[in-house]
Amino acid sequence: MKRLSLALLMLLFLTGCTTVPHRFSNEEVIDLQNKNNIEATTALVKTLKEKGFTTQKISPTQFLIRYNEHDFLMEPKIVEDGLSRIIVSRLFKIKEEYQESPELFVLIIALNRHLNFAKFSMLPENRAGQVQTAITFVDETIQILEIQQFLIWMDDSLNKIKNMVPPEALHMLENETN
Repeated sequence: MKRLSLALLMLLFLTGCTTVPHRFSNEEVIDLQNKNNIEATTALVKTLKEKGFTTQKISPTQFLIRYNEHDFLMEPKIVEDGLSRIIVSRLFKIKEEYQESPELFVLIIALNRHLNFAKFSMLPENRAGQVQTAITFVDETIQILEIQQFLIWMDDSLNKIKNMVPPEALHMLENETN
């Protein structure tokens, strides 16, 4: 457990945007001013689709965006004249035989204790683990490039964690053995 804790602590110093994506022009901004969360969701889905992202609206205020063969759940929280955010979550399905495993809960506690870039939790009935963080922005505008860079950063960070946790922990997850 000490090795895991030390490895997780090292991740704090290694996370960040390490890849420079395709550059979008400065004009490619999504304007969410004077929009509620439902309208913001519609605007985000429409604009991101137009720019080549694979998106799917799943509720009035939530949508999926596909990046690097993973689905990220996004939910805008618009605050007029304040700090707005897009809640970003990624789910990891738990194999049925491990849904009540104490090791799974120990791992989640350790991740939350040693990492501060996201919140790690379990969904009801322990069918999936959830990693949740947020993109924050002001003036109710966000650049497409900011969203893309955030997805790269989050995906890279989760891949680094995957390389640090014990292999037994990864075997509890569906499709996460590599």
